[in-house]
Amino acid sequence: MRVRVLGPVEVRGPDGPVGTGGPKPRALLAALVVQARQVVSVERLIDLVWDESPPSSATALVHTYVSTVRRGFAAAGRAGALSTRAPGYLLDIADDDSDLGVFERHLALARRAERAGEHAAAAAAYEAGLALWRGPAFGGVDARFARVRAEGLAEERLAAEEGLARCGLALGRAGELVEPLRRLVSANPLREEARALLMRALVDGGRQVDALAVYREGRKHLLDELGIEPGGRLRDLHAAILGGEVAPLPAPAAPVVAPRNLPPDVGDFTGRAEHLEVLLRHGVERSGSPVVVISGAGGAGKSALAVHAAHRLREHFPDGQLWADLRGGDRDLDAFEVLGRFLGAFGVAGADLPTTVESRAELFRGAVAGRRVLVVLDNARGEGQVRPLLPGEPGCLVLVTSRGRLTGLVGATPVELGFFDTALSTKLLGKIVGAERVAAQRAAAERIADLCGGVPLAIRAAGAKLLARPHWPLRSLADRLSDERRRLDELSVGDLAIRSSLALNYVELTARQRRAFHLLCVLDLPDFGWWAAAPLLDLPLPEAEDVVEQLVELRLLDVAGVDGIGRVRYRFHDLVQLFGAEHAAADEPAELVAAAVSRTLGTWLALVEAGVRKLPRVTLGLRPRLAGAVPVDPRLVEEVEENPTEWLRSETAAVVRAVERAHELGVDGVTALLITSLLSSPFAARNEFDGWQRTHEVALSAARGSGDRRAEAIVLTGLGQLHHEKDDFPAALEHFRLARDHAEAVGDDATLAVAVVGIGTVGRDLADFAGATADLETAVLLGERVGDPSVVAAAHYGLGGLSRDHGDLDAAADRFRRCASLYRDLDDRRGEALALRGLSLCHRALGDYARAADLSAEAADTLEAVGDELGATYARQSWAKARLRTPDAGGVADALDECLRVSTRRGDRFGVALATRTLGEYHLAWGERERARGLLVEALGRWEGLGLPLWQARTLRDLAAADPDRGTEHWRRATELFAGCRSRETAELAGRDPRTWLAEVRAHL
Repeated sequence: MRVRVLGPVEVRGPDGPVGTGGPKPRALLAALVVQARQVVSVERLIDLVWDESPPSSATALVHTYVSTVRRGFAAAGRAGALSTRAPGYLLDIADDDSDLGVFERHLALARRAERAGEHAAAAAAYEAGLALWRGPAFGGVDARFARVRAEGLAEERLAAEEGLARCGLALGRAGELVEPLRRLVSANPLREEARALLMRALVDGGRQVDALAVYREGRKHLLDELGIEPGGRLRDLHAAILGGEVAPLPAPAAPVVAPRNLPPDVGDFTGRAEHLEVLLRHGVERSGSPVVVISGAGGAGKSALAVHAAHRLREHFPDGQLWADLRGGDRDLDAFEVLGRFLGAFGVAGADLPTTVESRAELFRGAVAGRRVLVVLDNARGEGQVRPLLPGEPGCLVLVTSRGRLTGLVGATPVELGFFDTALSTKLLGKIVGAERVAAQRAAAERIADLCGGVPLAIRAAGAKLLARPHWPLRSLADRLSDERRRLDELSVGDLAIRSSLALNYVELTARQRRAFHLLCVLDLPDFGWWAAAPLLDLPLPEAEDVVEQLVELRLLDVAGVDGIGRVRYRFHDLVQLFGAEHAAADEPAELVAAAVSRTLGTWLALVEAGVRKLPRVTLGLRPRLAGAVPVDPRLVEEVEENPTEWLRSETAAVVRAVERAHELGVDGVTALLITSLLSSPFAARNEFDGWQRTHEVALSAARGSGDRRAEAIVLTGLGQLHHEKDDFPAALEHFRLARDHAEAVGDDATLAVAVVGIGTVGRDLADFAGATADLETAVLLGERVGDPSVVAAAHYGLGGLSRDHGDLDAAADRFRRCASLYRDLDDRRGEALALRGLSLCHRALGDYARAADLSAEAADTLEAVGDELGATYARQSWAKARLRTPDAGGVADALDECLRVSTRRGDRFGVALATRTLGEYHLAWGERERARGLLVEALGRWEGLGLPLWQARTLRDLAAADPDRGTEHWRRATELFAGCRSRETAELAGRDPRTWLAEVRAHL
């Protein structure tokens, strides 16, 4: 089987050509042939086949074309030649399986033989190569890559014809060469080498006059078309013919030195398939820029990729491969020294080396002129170090590795390396220590990979340590790496050391950059905006941004992405953070660190406060006002106020970690406590319990450690609210009671009022109606005394619910109206909407279902408008339940399904139980008892899990109608629970049974 591209593209089997489809499948085949034995991604194939205009179905079409080409290979007897390899396909054929590979082999043999003076052998090789051509290369394929490659191959074909003519002249066959050379010159009138060979052939045949005419004709072509005179060689030949002194063809040139000084290939090279494809494409196709810059952080594997790619490309650069480490051990190598090494590799004696960089660069460019040379420049620091080392030839390729992007090298192709994921890291570890060892201890191997942070250098260091200790289970190293204080020590084996790699960039830091690096590493934030460096270093904003970006340029800081308000966020790699914190501990005074952290927390405090002011107010939250805050640039405040929801979403994780880190560093105090209390609002608004609990636990520990009972009371109210939001009512009650005790002890009536509101609210949930009523009435008095209308409003809301539960609907409605009025005065739309929902429940209890539905709908719209998704969900549930009892129950089921989805997604257990129960009521009302029974049983289990007896009773009442076989039992349990709660349902159900209850429910439809 042979693939033929030196003419129309085709696959030929033992019995002749086989079908390979139309132009597009043949274009795909051609693309694979020029990258044989390389994995070519689907994305790359799309680019090659369709240039810049692929159709939307390009991916599917590629798979279809691959199937077509595979059928052709199968018909030619090579079914397995084209295989699927992520992320694309691999054409596994030898050079001799394509006419292109055979031609290049013959051409290389011919040139070596000609240089050695073996003209007969060279002529035979040239003839064998030329015999393969059937027409223009890549015939029938119009893709740009094919046209570019075809132009290069046409040049090679002409060079081969000229080489054959030179060998023929040397063998005394001038007479046979005149006509073939005339045809060659006629087809390529501007090609001076072919014209010179024709002139020599004519002279050797005694036809000097014809030879001079050929010169005149060529000169006219050059002047008419290009406006230039013939080159020096052709002019010299013309003069020699005129003088009758034509010298024989020059003797074959001495074998040219082709340096081969690449370091050994990376035997366990892993991953980087897409990046490798880019490098190979530049080398094989020689299209695009002849310079590729491979950049990335220290230890990312830049050198390994460059060296591996260079070895893969050796055959495409037969005239030499050069390599230089521009950092040269403990110092940088300048271009002067490297050029001396390169010129020496090309045979230039030391005594003949020029004494200036410019002269050496000129001599180097001359040495590689007309040749194909691959140059690898490893560990470049900057563009100035690289520019003098660049060849001037488009046929050469330069691979540069650098921690910087070297964007000053105009036209260079950038290749950016990140770190490995767990799978690739584990695969590399397996290649180092043995796949069997890793497979047998997979979990420990993955843990090592993760602790190495995906840094190939760190994985190699870990692997070297394991190789040196074959008796170690992998878990031993994983455990040692888990200790952050020892991790950098463990990742140091011989010359494989993370510290040494990071130190190369660390030494370049200025004093300001170094302090910024130290302090940001000390904070150990998950990610952060550049503005955090301003309070940390006490710098103006523009200077802070410059410092952060300089750390990015030096590869000590990574760009994490862009947040919801369009700001760049940054993060440290774990190993870099450990390196920076280690230096901070050694170099930064403790008092400086404490002051910097305090300034930063104070700035966050002011910004969180600015954001929280714009958020919907939560029912039980404290919002202390700032006193003596650090100065904050107004631009930062404006940014927060413009979009507080997205700002807080972006910054909350960083604030949480900053509070924890401040406590770990002993930088406690009122700032951290106030941030903690302020964070109750954004956490509650988004049901984000983890960060809420983490900050409050840190603050509680700090308050207790300092003996500050007022601070402890503030934090405990936040924890009480947290547990109430999590539907953990006993824990909520415990924290609110502890907060009450501390607030009473220190005479903090403001915090006491909030704690008492919390106790009354939880008491009502737990059906302790008498105790809840007393607590909430006390909270009204406390709130009025301390001048906190939000506490008064929250207490009225709870008292309204209690009056409704007891059946005093007029009193309940009055409480909810007062509550709505108070929230309206506070410009708290969320609170007002919650009060309207409470009022709607009163109207529903009175049988005014249309008004109830309208109020719930109004509440839902308002809550959605202020960003309270969960509150809006509860209002939609109220709307659905009221609408169910009106003549038009359309949309109820869909609304309840959505309520259930939102509550489930938000982790709101009460909401899930409520939506499930209401769906059960819906199906019960429509006579779908079996469906209703299943939902109500599920809801009952959820209420029992929450420990809410009143809701259990309400669900049992419905279940009695949905489950007639056990109706009496359910009804009895419901009435007992209602009686125990002393709720209004006790009177409502007196003298009824499940059947009459169901009849009344259905009568409302």
